Amino acid sequence: MPPEDSSATNETQMHGGYDLETGLLARLREWTDVFPWLRLIRILRVVGSPPLLGLVGLTLIVWKIGITLLVLEQATPEVPEIASTANQQFNFFAAFIGQLNPASAFGGDPETVWWKTLLGIGWSVFVWTPVVLLLSRQGGLLTAGRPLLPLSAALSLAMSRTLAGWLAALVPLGCVSVFAVLIMMIGWISGFVGDITWLNSLLAGATLLLAIPCGLLAFGANAAIPLSWAALANERDPDAMDSLSRGYEYIFRRPLHLVAYLLVSAIIASVISILAVGITKTAIQINSQVLNFAHATDGLAVTSSNFLDHVPVVVLLTAIWSLLGGVYLLLRYDAGGQEVEDLWQADPRPKPPLPNIPSQSIDSKS
Repeated sequence: MPPEDSSATNETQMHGGYDLETGLLARLREWTDVFPWLRLIRILRVVGSPPLLGLVGLTLIVWKIGITLLVLEQATPEVPEIASTANQQFNFFAAFIGQLNPASAFGGDPETVWWKTLLGIGWSVFVWTPVVLLLSRQGGLLTAGRPLLPLSAALSLAMSRTLAGWLAALVPLGCVSVFAVLIMMIGWISGFVGDITWLNSLLAGATLLLAIPCGLLAFGANAAIPLSWAALANERDPDAMDSLSRGYEYIFRRPLHLVAYLLVSAIIASVISILAVGITKTAIQINSQVLNFAHATDGLAVTSSNFLDHVPVVVLLTAIWSLLGGVYLLLRYDAGGQEVEDLWQADPRPKPPLPNIPSQSIDSKS
């Protein structure tokens, strides 16, 4: 056999090696490529930010003061204390999310006057929308591997998009109200014509066609409104209607992904809750012992303990709204393929404008 045909010398017969940068392995360079929800763990940083915790605590105080002044205690959920059970904590957060959905006014307590329910929801949306926008932005940045924005810059961004956030929250209520008026008109027709079996069957079919969209809009708004706020906070050119449509798309088009990310978020929130409750209980014990040793008044001891009782709720609210930004980015990737790291970020040092040309130089050229 000639030397040029030998397998040892013929270049065409030599193994070129494995190209690990093609195919599936090209995308599996980090654990987050296999388990994208691991990015949500980065959001734990927000619970160690005193400015963010202070902002949420201040918002919670303002929210409760407004509820007290407007006499809306029956129309809003009661903030649980540290001694509450896990079931009470879950019920509070479920009711709290419902308070941010104006369309839930149709399912309020029948013993509560309807306008009080709507007023309580409106107050909750008014107070919490800018805070949710701010925390969703910070959570989105951490999920994408970016540093936190300074508080002043984050506040400026949130306030500039708050109006769109309010609009996104009101749109589902407006749509449901239109369908509700049509259903009410059918009810009036039924009462006018009397109890006619075949006609009532036709009218019942008409109400069915109207009630199903109401249910889709009202129930979907529980997730669509928060997701729309996350979209407003993390997209370059936000639009209220586009952000709301994204929220509805993610809940009805990617329900399994949404449930999976919510379960992961619940696990993270549970870990945060255990830490927050343990730290707060220890702080209460130390605080009570020191105040008793100093012979402080009972009013001071009770008031300080009451403040400390609500620290876990503040920590959990901070974590949950920050997780919202991360969940939105993950759902955006699942629905549209846009990378989580592809996150808009304003230039902290914008380019200076070009200098103006003096009018004399323009005249001389002409």
